[in-house]
Amino acid sequence: MKISVARTLLLSALFGVSLTAPALASGSYSGRAPKPPTHSADPAKMDREKYGLGQKVYDGRVMTNNGGQAEAQLPRLKAAQMKLSADAAKTKNLSTLAGKLSAPQLEALEYFVEQRFGARK
Repeated sequence: MKISVARTLLLSALFGVSLTAPALASGSYSGRAPKPPTHSADPAKMDREKYGLGQKVYDGRVMTNNGGQAEAQLPRLKAAQMKLSADAAKTKNLSTLAGKLSAPQLEALEYFVEQRFGARK
């Protein structure tokens, strides 16, 4: 009889610990993307749609094959490259996107870089 009581207590203790273990995990998870930084004087004027497209282009998730003329896009991409922070410039070369972006994608990329990195320099 003592063995069954001890076993029951042991099993109930283990079961109780297994239910509380997930509650003790650190931190929380947020399923949504972080909001873009608001460096402008009026955050309401920020074009979030353009910023989002520019971020996708920057991350390499959106590109158009034969999007535009590389010679025309290259100076604009080099100017955007100069606005990147030192850490971002080490890992990202925007000049490689020349000829792969449509006009709206290039504008969105420039807007993203200006909003994200422009005010830091």
